[in-house]
Amino acid sequence: MTTDTLTAAAMAAQVRDGVRPAVAVVRDALQRAEAAAPLNACSALLAHSALAQAAALDHQPAQGRPLPPLAGVPFVVKNLLDVRGHATLAGAAARAQAPPAARHADTVEALVAAGAVPLALAAMDEYACGATGENVIGGPVRNPLDPSRITGGSSAGTAALVAAGVVPFGLGSDTNGSIRAPAAFCGIWGLRPTTGRLSLAGCVPYAQSLDTVGPMAGTAGDLALAYAALLGVDVPGETQGRAVATLRVGVLGRGFADFAEPAVQAAVLRVASAFGAVRTIDLPQADAARDAASVISAYEVGRNHQRMGFATRHGGYSAFVRQRILAGLALPRDWYDTARQYQSVWRQRLLALFDEVDLLLAPATPYAATPIGAECVDRAGRIYRPRADAGHMTRPLSLAGLPVVAAPCAGEGMPVGVQIVAAPWQESLALAAARYVETEGLCRRAAPRLL
Repeated sequence: MTTDTLTAAAMAAQVRDGVRPAVAVVRDALQRAEAAAPLNACSALLAHSALAQAAALDHQPAQGRPLPPLAGVPFVVKNLLDVRGHATLAGAAARAQAPPAARHADTVEALVAAGAVPLALAAMDEYACGATGENVIGGPVRNPLDPSRITGGSSAGTAALVAAGVVPFGLGSDTNGSIRAPAAFCGIWGLRPTTGRLSLAGCVPYAQSLDTVGPMAGTAGDLALAYAALLGVDVPGETQGRAVATLRVGVLGRGFADFAEPAVQAAVLRVASAFGAVRTIDLPQADAARDAASVISAYEVGRNHQRMGFATRHGGYSAFVRQRILAGLALPRDWYDTARQYQSVWRQRLLALFDEVDLLLAPATPYAATPIGAECVDRAGRIYRPRADAGHMTRPLSLAGLPVVAAPCAGEGMPVGVQIVAAPWQESLALAAARYVETEGLCRRAAPRLL
């Protein structure tokens, strides 16, 4: 495994300029995927369809058809999103006999329309009901930085395959942190867009009030490139470094920093140092927001699975996920309504902050990746529970529906992640800040270990 893989921009340029055919680019990526098999990150390799799409792209210039902007760039798809001709397993044994999808999910279709090539379906936690990437059916997805550690979940396979250098970017989904936590644990970049920004058509639902689909990438530039393709627009121009450097930044203190181990909070402060005006903002109400997000998630996932036939198919669920669905079904409607009311209050509270700051910074996870199978870990004298705590920093921001870039801070040992948070619909600002801190050397992807 290597991080020397070309960026998506460089791969596409090679194909457009005739330096390398798309088939060669895709074939190399398939070889990297096969070499990364010990990570347990692929549900299926799409070799036949990927090579056929690449060959079709290679014939376009001779037919007088210009190549699209991401021609030949391979990417992976979390197996929660439909890919035409393949079953969408959602990490679940209960869906093993599901019919193949008739069409791509909208987000997959957007990348294919831009010339990108689906290379593999990425493994994930069962029905996205997990925060560690440890699927009791398929086994754990292993972290390329240290295969004895978790990737985080539920976009586990996408994170691992990007971090291993198999592809420059991939698609994940994020309800309460399922892009941001794996990105942090695996030392890559991830984007949770504003809730409602990208279509969820063709995505198996978890909790539709909070669900989003977004890209994960090895560089901040590729993250912006993938996001632009998902929107169907050109990549936005680079924001001037000086303009970004003088943005007003708020660092989330009480309610966030007080739960992070010192090394994680130190990374947040290092990133903050790259900007001009920095202030600390305490949000002690964040615990109430976490509770509201948990109630909404549990209630909606229970009802979604009820509609998917849980009553007659529950034997195909693992015990852990079955218990989660049953707990959600047991929640009374008035609890859910109260949580949704609080969601509106919390959203307004966070929106008001952007009258005073342009961006917010917070830890992405309270700690770096933990050992596979660990029920609890002791970090700096505090006991953490990975299954419950990995989304502690991400859930309150999900509840508000804000766009967030997870930025990797690599150094000695395992990397940690920093959330760069913008106001709704301001993904471009968070992405510009991401490119700036990457250029400044404060955030960068981590190098994987060879297996």
